[in-house]
Amino acid sequence: MGTSLESIITAALAPESIAGHLSYGLLVLSMLMSSIVWLRAIALVSGVAGVVYSGMVLHDPIGTGWEALFVLANLGQLCLLMWRSRRVRFTDEEFLFCQNALVLVPPFLARQFIDAGNWRDVPAGTVLTQQDETVEQLTYVAEGHVDVTVNGRLVAACATGDFIGELGIISGRPATATTTATTDLRALVFERETLLKHLQRQPDIKIALQAGFKNNLRHKLAKANERTLAET
Repeated sequence: MGTSLESIITAALAPESIAGHLSYGLLVLSMLMSSIVWLRAIALVSGVAGVVYSGMVLHDPIGTGWEALFVLANLGQLCLLMWRSRRVRFTDEEFLFCQNALVLVPPFLARQFIDAGNWRDVPAGTVLTQQDETVEQLTYVAEGHVDVTVNGRLVAACATGDFIGELGIISGRPATATTTATTDLRALVFERETLLKHLQRQPDIKIALQAGFKNNLRHKLAKANERTLAET
């Protein structure tokens, strides 16, 4: 038993096993990627390491063939992603939205998501969310200013690059504050039902959007703290 265990450990630590460890390690790493591009790229490298290990170390033609097929499948998908993304064009405001909300999302998926919303010119005085009421729209402020009030008291302000209603739209909980446009806004607006259906079909978008929400929330909290310090 001891000899068998020792031989297993020796084989696992042998230099020729490096390609095998690299192949499986990269495959596990690829599954942790939130970006489909990085998932495919790392899986591709994993497959190449698998071809080397199966072909040159194990001398297994069947394993080598399957690993080669795995490489070709991921290479084909990467090429398809690149081809579809090259055809996509963004306006300046759409590009800024992608930087704020859809980091590492392939351009063609970002294009589909943006097209699920509507660019609107929102007049000053428009109430975007009402405290204790269901949030029906997610609003991304491309230009303009929004006041945030709780029980009639001004607690924060939002501006270019901020999201309005992001917490309630995903959780389904009532709005915790009333938000009102204090200037005319240029905004990208997503209706609740359309947004949730799209996120259900595209989990990569959902992960990226949630990361964008978190970054924006930190930015809002920093501005709120600065406001509080200035008032005191």
